[in-house]
Amino acid sequence: MRKIGLLLATMLAFAPVLPEVAVAQERVETLRMRPGATQTTVRGIVIGRISASYRLEARAGQRMSLDLNSRNTFLYFNVLDPRGRAIAREETQWDGRLPASGVYTIQIYLVRAEARRNRPAPFSLDVRIAGRGEGPGPAPGPDPAPGPRSWRVVGVAANDVLNLRESPSPRGFVVAEIPFDANGLRNLGCQDGQSWCKVRYRGQEGWVNGRFLRPE
Repeated sequence: MRKIGLLLATMLAFAPVLPEVAVAQERVETLRMRPGATQTTVRGIVIGRISASYRLEARAGQRMSLDLNSRNTFLYFNVLDPRGRAIAREETQWDGRLPASGVYTIQIYLVRAEARRNRPAPFSLDVRIAGRGEGPGPAPGPDPAPGPRSWRVVGVAANDVLNLRESPSPRGFVVAEIPFDANGLRNLGCQDGQSWCKVRYRGQEGWVNGRFLRPE
């Protein structure tokens, strides 16, 4: 009996240990279009937490259009610019002008709750790159209408911030965060009355939602 016990102990000691939790993985592919082509379609599959990513080189000023198709309604993508900043989050369709030249990353993934079920999610992704990339056109300029010299921030919760954006749009890139009680925002002009206003704050210029501003 002692010999059997020793044999079992030895077998258990050298048995392979299986991980209790699967580690999230990512498959990365480089996407290249044929010469002269402006669009392509890729097909793949996401299983659980194993996401699929595609890297694509593009130039500043070009427009990227993406359309993700899948029977799984919990499948989404993010788009990262060449610096790794997200310019689109949790989308199935997106169209936007690219801010910089370099390699963009499209990450396709299942939301966490669905990924835990470990079900396969086949997909197709339509990718279109338009334009010659001669550089983005100028952002719409502010109206030269008279206004206060400076603004103060109002209506922002004490645990929140006012986003300073590169363009007058809720999808514009966030270049800085302005405290909820800030003042001294230099007025550089507004669009459509006061829907979006261009300001200078602590050396940085950008656009903020005008409904959170009051004359100082």
